Amino acid sequence: MFSNEKLRFYLFIFLAFSVLSSKNILIYNEETLVALSFFCFIFFVLHYFGNTIKDSLNERSQVIGEELQNFLILQENSFQEVLTLHQKVSGLLKVLGVLNAFTKNELNALNISGDKELKNMFHFRIQNKLKTLAFSKLMMQQKLQYLLSEKILSTVLVAFSKKNQGAAKLAAFQNEAIKNAPNSLVLKGQKN
Repeated sequence: MFSNEKLRFYLFIFLAFSVLSSKNILIYNEETLVALSFFCFIFFVLHYFGNTIKDSLNERSQVIGEELQNFLILQENSFQEVLTLHQKVSGLLKVLGVLNAFTKNELNALNISGDKELKNMFHFRIQNKLKTLAFSKLMMQQKLQYLLSEKILSTVLVAFSKKNQGAAKLAAFQNEAIKNAPNSLVLKGQKN
């Protein structure tokens, strides 16, 4: 069980302890006894259970190593997913930038064409109104001329037949009839 070398080692420790105690180099108080008991406990545990503790610690270190490896793999996968997501988002930002520029250009073109169309429509409507007014003016002028000619003729004939007084008076009546004709036309127009 004990080899010769181990026996010598234990004997040396015992003799050293005895000599140190007898010469009062090693004083027995509470701290010394606790320290001595602790070192003896550690020695016996390592001596009798050293391999078991070593195997247990090795097994635990392998489990911790595997957990660390799994964590690192998960972390790398997470970083890859985040990187992929970031690349997609940056791609979308580029597409949105292009879409923004395209939309601005199209809106500007639409605004310009809308302004032109609005101006053309306004010009066309004003032109139609002016044509209608010009036609109405022409019609009114023709009607006024017709009414003036009718009124002058009837006034001349009536005045000439009643007065029967010569050519000089005929001219004076014509002038008076011409002056009164527009007023009578306006009155007739208002009645109609």
